[in-house]
Amino acid sequence: MGSPKAAKSMVKQRIWRHRLVAPFAAVLITAVVVFSGLFAQDPSATSEFTAVNAGNTLPVRDKSESTEPNQAFQGTVPAAGERGTATAVPVQRERSSGGSEPEEKQSPPQDQEGEETSAKSGLVQYTTCTPRTGATVCDLSNQRYDICELCGDARAIGRSSTVMYVPQPLTSNGEEWNIPAQSRKSLPWIKKVTVKTLKASQQAPSCTSRHTMPAIVFALGGFTGNVWHDVSDVLVPLFLTARQFDQDVQLLVTDNRPWFIKKYSAILRRLTRHSVIDFDADDEVRCYPHVIVGLRSHRDLGIDPDSTPQKNYTMVDFRLFVREAYGLPAPGVDIPYRADKDEPEKKKPRMMLIERGKTRRLVNTPDVLLGLGWFGFEVVRADPRTHSDLEEFARLVDSCDAMMGVHGAGLTNMVFLRSGAALVHVVPYGVEFMADGFYGAPARDMGLRHVRYSVGPDESTLLEKYGRNHAVVRDPEAVRSGGWEKVGEVYMTEQDVVLNVTRS
Repeated sequence: MGSPKAAKSMVKQRIWRHRLVAPFAAVLITAVVVFSGLFAQDPSATSEFTAVNAGNTLPVRDKSESTEPNQAFQGTVPAAGERGTATAVPVQRERSSGGSEPEEKQSPPQDQEGEETSAKSGLVQYTTCTPRTGATVCDLSNQRYDICELCGDARAIGRSSTVMYVPQPLTSNGEEWNIPAQSRKSLPWIKKVTVKTLKASQQAPSCTSRHTMPAIVFALGGFTGNVWHDVSDVLVPLFLTARQFDQDVQLLVTDNRPWFIKKYSAILRRLTRHSVIDFDADDEVRCYPHVIVGLRSHRDLGIDPDSTPQKNYTMVDFRLFVREAYGLPAPGVDIPYRADKDEPEKKKPRMMLIERGKTRRLVNTPDVLLGLGWFGFEVVRADPRTHSDLEEFARLVDSCDAMMGVHGAGLTNMVFLRSGAALVHVVPYGVEFMADGFYGAPARDMGLRHVRYSVGPDESTLLEKYGRNHAVVRDPEAVRSGGWEKVGEVYMTEQDVVLNVTRS
């Protein structure tokens, strides 16, 4: 008969299998409705991916588990050159959002044609940016970011983290600002860049190189190393600030993180065709006709189209831009795994299950896989702890109709999904207040469907740890009133999830 302990364990297993048939089933039914005759319509994956069943695991890295950079991301990246200058990022084969065939483009020659001229040859006339008479060059009014826009004669001095503006005409009073050069100016450790206007009594620093394109000076650091912050704090703001220049802009990076440049090289290649400069290590005095210091940002992982007057960008634009950067096919191309109409089993909608490594884990993953299978999904399991090739992972996400996971940075990979795909968002107990802002609204803004499943106290391991009468379980609002640190400590760090479908 076996030991009582073993028998009890078997009973518990049967209970959990039985529990998988109610509230969570409602979520799956919602997801099935999403796919009833309406699979995701956006670009499909390349044919190199075949069907993956629930028994296979294809890992994916999720930076939410660690702030340590992963050096294994592949791709050609800017490498440090002489005098702190990075060598050019080779431009890969590009695919337009309209689905045209890619064209080969040559990498721009360095320090020769187009990118920069000698100090003796002077600047080519630049007409995009016109100096504003009497207007201040820096705007510190936004709660999220500070930004300076220098039109005319701007000189970037890397070693001193300074940009000198030479206004015309010169005045007797110079101005100076220290600008946190990233989108979260409230973080005290964001690297600051000094912006100065030259006074009539001062001598302008001599240019060692003159450039014909504009430049953007921005900082890494901050919370980078977590993929949600990589995208929300840097990549979306950089898209907002740089995309208007159609790749004819130079990026000067302070507080550089080489792993970041390497990991997101495909995106940087789509934003600039010029060298990426390590500003802190640069010995040059670089002169530009237009310099922006700082990055524009509207909200967490979001874009306000009314605040982008040049192009009226949206998060759909950003998602399509990212897909294009990673060479994901254009609309109208079917997902290869369903292309074979003679094999009905390959017509199932495909669900990617994002697995977490340390916190907010799904304790009963086998039961969840069983439930997904019962409702007709083919499952691709993605392990955030082990995947290291972002370009390969982007293609894998693109091959899926939906993504599911517990609230965490790994869900940021929804940027690789196609239009009309679904994000099944499992929200841990006690963090409902932040769920929509982090992933719900961004998913909808990207043109995705957001299916939310809120975990109850019976589905949280906090119940076993603290007991039903503890404030952590009984009154999350009271705990929340103690500040974000307490919410992070308890509900984000101490909690795992067991999907319990017996609650009413």
